[in-house]
Amino acid sequence: MEIWPVLVELKIPENVGFIARVAKNFGIKRLCLYNCKVTEESYHTAANAKDVLENAVMIEDLQEFLQKMNLVVGTTGVPGGDYKYLRKELLPPEDLPSIAKGRVAILFGREDYGLYNEELEMCHVLVRIPTSEEYPVMNVSHAAAVILYFLREVESSGEDDETATSRDIEVLLSNLVEMLKMVQYPEHRIKRTVVIFRRILGRARVKKYEVHSLNAIFRKTVSYIKRMNRI
Repeated sequence: MEIWPVLVELKIPENVGFIARVAKNFGIKRLCLYNCKVTEESYHTAANAKDVLENAVMIEDLQEFLQKMNLVVGTTGVPGGDYKYLRKELLPPEDLPSIAKGRVAILFGREDYGLYNEELEMCHVLVRIPTSEEYPVMNVSHAAAVILYFLREVESSGEDDETATSRDIEVLLSNLVEMLKMVQYPEHRIKRTVVIFRRILGRARVKKYEVHSLNAIFRKTVSYIKRMNRI
């Protein structure tokens, strides 16, 4: 198991250092930074975890990086509902160990806006820490501490090489989209359908051979429709 905390455009330098410190507290030496503000204050708050911050991976293309992961976990303090499908299915952090295998990226978003919708769409699972309704949104470094605490023991288990990667799932979803378009599935519903499939497959922790089997079904269906259209 490899846990990869991914900090997305954090604006407060101290928070970057605090999360580096939290990661090291739980034995996680990897840290990924995507457009984060890192200053001397970051190294000050990192304390004895300066090495984690110094060795952090700088991400230029978030989507490309996440495609190398087996599971992409988003974090949010805002619950969804029937009309907010991006945040509809939220897991408590204690449920993460049961599905976390292979390379697992945990996305922590901006202090003010969290993760944008296009980033939430890339996630297989969303996690929300149960908090008081009077003050539900946590500081990002505190949220990281809670979530990484539940993953501290899972991190040491062996990686499952047979688990499908995010890239495998995205290939499957592209084939699904092609099939939906060919059967004239409503265009405005395709995006939502893709997100729902991505979440289902993420929670299921599908294997590579399972993804390949589903891909074969979609490709065969598309091929059959093309032949029928030529008749």
